[in-house]
Amino acid sequence: MRKAFYLLNFLLLGSFLAALVVDQDRDWKDYQKKYYRMEAESLRKKLESAPEPEKAELRAQLASFERRPLEIKQIIVDDLGRVDRCITCHAGMDEFTNPSMTTGFSEHPFVARRGDAHKTHDFKRFGCTSCHEGQGLALTPEAGHGKVKHWERPLLAKPYIEASCVRCHGNFEKLAGAQTAALGKRLFEKNGCIGCHSLRGVGGSISVDLGDIADKPLSRIDFSGAGLKRLDWNIQNWIELHLTKDPMQLSPGDPEGHLGEPIPPSGMPPFYETMKPEEASAITAYLMSMSEESVPHKYFVYAPPAPAPRFPDARSHGKAVFEKYGCAGCHGLGGAAGRRNFNARGPNQTKMEEGREPTLVDTVGTFSREELVKKIQDGVPSTAVAKFKEGGPTPPLYMPSWKERIQGKELEDLVTYLLSIAKKEEAW
Repeated sequence: MRKAFYLLNFLLLGSFLAALVVDQDRDWKDYQKKYYRMEAESLRKKLESAPEPEKAELRAQLASFERRPLEIKQIIVDDLGRVDRCITCHAGMDEFTNPSMTTGFSEHPFVARRGDAHKTHDFKRFGCTSCHEGQGLALTPEAGHGKVKHWERPLLAKPYIEASCVRCHGNFEKLAGAQTAALGKRLFEKNGCIGCHSLRGVGGSISVDLGDIADKPLSRIDFSGAGLKRLDWNIQNWIELHLTKDPMQLSPGDPEGHLGEPIPPSGMPPFYETMKPEEASAITAYLMSMSEESVPHKYFVYAPPAPAPRFPDARSHGKAVFEKYGCAGCHGLGGAAGRRNFNARGPNQTKMEEGREPTLVDTVGTFSREELVKKIQDGVPSTAVAKFKEGGPTPPLYMPSWKERIQGKELEDLVTYLLSIAKKEEAW
């Protein structure tokens, strides 16, 4: 019994000593030690050549750095529910001990530059992670930047940090520093994404609502076709991959029905064939702003209402309606090239992958004005889309009914625009 007691005490002592060793070897302590040492060395050099009247102040600063304790520093922002310890390592950005938030160091994490955003976003009011994301309570670089398993909000680097601008600024389209996110919104609208996807209930019903895409749990995503390392599994990369890689590879479905009823792969267009990398990043930055996380009213910057657009004629208005409701998402820009639609029967088709939505410039001319109105109002349900292979999956794209959303002058002018783009028959 006594031997067991002694052994237990030795084990406890060993655990205590091991904890002390580990505690002394923390990353943040090494960073603080080095930062204070670098600051002290910089002050000594200044002291050597400084005029006599300035030396007393420099000596006081030097003494302060030489006796400064190593400590965990944190910013608590109750309004935003944030507790951020980032300045524990990023000591140069601690506005309490370095009010200018500038240093002469270029080495990370000692570099400190007070940018325009920092001047208008006081750390004591905003913290760090409310803009940058990451894991505020962490004390290692990997964990703090969100490069760990099960942490779903990794650090937002440029240009993706602009997503945070969108969440708080209703006027972000004109905001300096948010140009990439503003471009992303324009591209999202131009490519007709809203025709299939909704944003907080506004938009199409063909695919998922993206109004909370930034909050989507990773447990609900199959990354097996992504080709990413495990630590790179995050929503940012998932969004961007859909724009830079074939969505059919990311979400292949089960077209042959090996697991039951045939399921088509993703119906998302192959944007990767034509979209530039910087455009994909811009759309990603914009969509990363789509979160259900509420922003207190006193933090939100409201934008004045935009003036109602004016159009010179019915055709111009109809084109704007075409873009407003995302018709290009399925029919291509200006209706000039129908998007692919797996297993939908199309021209010159030899396999399920070659199915396409109608190219409007080729097809609208075969309808009368009244027939086009009825087609838009009634739509074409997925079950009515003609299949290439009858036993194959239901095509993922279909024409929804628009009678509740496109009405009156919008409907009238949309039809006018569609008839104007119809391929003209050769005159004899």
